[in-house]
Amino acid sequence: MKINELIRYSRGLLSGRRARTMMICILPLGAELFFRFAEAAVYSLLLYFGSMEPIMLFGGDSPVQLSASAASGILRLLTAAPLMYAAAYRLYGMTAEVPQKRCESFSRILLRKCTFKRSISAAMWTKAAGLLALSPAVFFGTAAYGLMGERLGSSEAFLAANAVFLTGVSVLMWLSLKVSFSAVPYLLVRFPKLTAFRTVLYSVRFMKGRKRVPLKLLAVYLPQMLTIIGLPYALTKLMTAFSLSIDIFIKEDEYLETDRAFGRHRRSHNSGKIPFRKKRRIKAAADKA
Repeated sequence: MKINELIRYSRGLLSGRRARTMMICILPLGAELFFRFAEAAVYSLLLYFGSMEPIMLFGGDSPVQLSASAASGILRLLTAAPLMYAAAYRLYGMTAEVPQKRCESFSRILLRKCTFKRSISAAMWTKAAGLLALSPAVFFGTAAYGLMGERLGSSEAFLAANAVFLTGVSVLMWLSLKVSFSAVPYLLVRFPKLTAFRTVLYSVRFMKGRKRVPLKLLAVYLPQMLTIIGLPYALTKLMTAFSLSIDIFIKEDEYLETDRAFGRHRRSHNSGKIPFRKKRRIKAAADKA
């Protein structure tokens, strides 16, 4: 898939509805940042009034810090996941073909019971899988840090080098999994009959060999997203182009499945490819019968 053509066509879809789409696309990120900043504000107050030392922010020994972190995580999950699902639903109404277009108000999509149930369940599964995939990187990284703090001999240096290498490999595997999960909100909308868990598993298989597309789109729009003014515009273009790419990938898979089915059908009915000796044995068996 050519990124230039994908971007150009997605820009055409935004003509005449850029402002409304921008508001919808910025809401999930806004909810995520709001609770992140609220959590940081709580930590700043704790540090300012001397209730805890800075090192305790990373140790998890403070009950107040753990409570603030847990509350912020739950609130992010309950707000950002349904907003992302609703945004993906509205983008599907723009990028899908005419018979499949869905024109519903954003508030009506957001207030559905299935929106909360499916989006939050999928977000929980992706976070659990992400934490499980990140655990090897944490283990090897901690081992490397512990070995680096000591006076290294030949065996310690060898173990430290291997721990650093395995940490890098584990981080790359975790990032690859996170990229595979980027399609989960869009696939939840495209396949409403699939459960959230099956959608998460399907997303990993669906994005196999296609991870370069979201990475290339991110590389195109990242410079613009680093500015405050350009962030809403770039985020809207990025999400629209990625939603369009999901539709194209689904059509590709449907075409390949249809081609395989017809290919098997043609092979099963093509008697001209049966060898002559096998035909003679079949005819002799029929004559005996």
